[in-house]
Amino acid sequence: VIWLAADDPTRARAEVIEGLKAWPQEGFHLQHYTAMHALGQIELYTGDFEVAWKHIQGQWKALEDSMLMRIQVLRIEAFHLKARAALASTAGGDNGNRLHLAEKLAKRIAAEQVAWGNPFAALIRAAVEHQRGDQSKAIALLKQAVETFDLADIDLYEAVSRYRLGQLLGDERGQRHIDEAEAWMRSRQILNPAAMTRMMAPGFD
Repeated sequence: VIWLAADDPTRARAEVIEGLKAWPQEGFHLQHYTAMHALGQIELYTGDFEVAWKHIQGQWKALEDSMLMRIQVLRIEAFHLKARAALASTAGGDNGNRLHLAEKLAKRIAAEQVAWGNPFAALIRAAVEHQRGDQSKAIALLKQAVETFDLADIDLYEAVSRYRLGQLLGDERGQRHIDEAEAWMRSRQILNPAAMTRMMAPGFD
């Protein structure tokens, strides 16, 4: 994420690949999950959505067969990553199966019943409703995501949710939301707020 903040996905990918060389090749361990997550995020950042989907989908069974999904934090993170890849690869298309999967993953995150997980579910559901054409519901869910990310002190996700909210509002108030989100991200040395938003909150373009 540090290299993505610097808008250098090539360096980010090289760091992951270099790190993988020193990791065990057998089984599916935390190192392999970390690499899957990192490469998936890089592909979402660069707009290689179908590559991200195939990359995550190709390793998902190995992840499920490992013991790692017993860890709640990792489980929610993995559900969210897969939902992002599904949403990104359906935007502008008609793949209803992936859209349904994203909605199902949002429900699984909400079912974990942890306060910090709820805004992730709301953000996914907002993208689903946007793609289905219900903009009022998408806006309401984005407002919920902004508020609950703020309460949970998950500041970067609060910013990207605010950015998406501004895009859907599309008026002067919406532009203020976008400007505020961009200003916050740039103050944290994120050089490309639009690409960071595409990675963290896909499915709205």
